[in-house]
Amino acid sequence: MNVGDICSKNIVSVSPLDSVADVARVMREQHVASVVVVDNKYGEIRPQGVITERDLVIEVLAAKIDPTSVRAEDILTSELICVTETHNVAEALKYLRFYAVRRAPVVNVNGILVGLFCIEDSLASLLEEYTGLVKLLSHALVNEKH
Repeated sequence: MNVGDICSKNIVSVSPLDSVADVARVMREQHVASVVVVDNKYGEIRPQGVITERDLVIEVLAAKIDPTSVRAEDILTSELICVTETHNVAEALKYLRFYAVRRAPVVNVNGILVGLFCIEDSLASLLEEYTGLVKLLSHALVNEKH
C-alpha cells in the first residue's frame, strides 16, 4: 500500500507570510492540530513546512512573543520532512519515526503538494488491512480442518 492511497487530501494550508495569529485562527476554525505552510508560485502549491499546535506553544507563547508580529515562515523548522505519494506506508512510517515527526506533507514526483500523511491515518489503514488478512487466514484454517 502506498502513502498516496491513504493520505488525507483535505489539506489546511497557510502562506509563509501569514502571521502566527492568523495561523492559530485557521487551526481553530478548521479544527486541526497542524497546517502546511505552502508556497503558491505559478499555480504550483509546494510545501515549505508544517506548523503544529506544539510549535505555537513553544516557539511563540512560551517565548512570550506577540503572535501578530511573527510570520509563519519565522517558526518553521529548518528541514522540511516530506514523503512521496509512491512511498510504501511501512517505509514512510519508518521515515517519520527516524525524524521524530507525526505527520509529513505528501508530494508527487514534481514536488507538488498532494496530501498530508500522519501516523494516525496509517494505523487505521494498517489495522483494516491486517484485520482482513486475519479473517482470510482464519477462514483458511477452518476450511483446512474440515
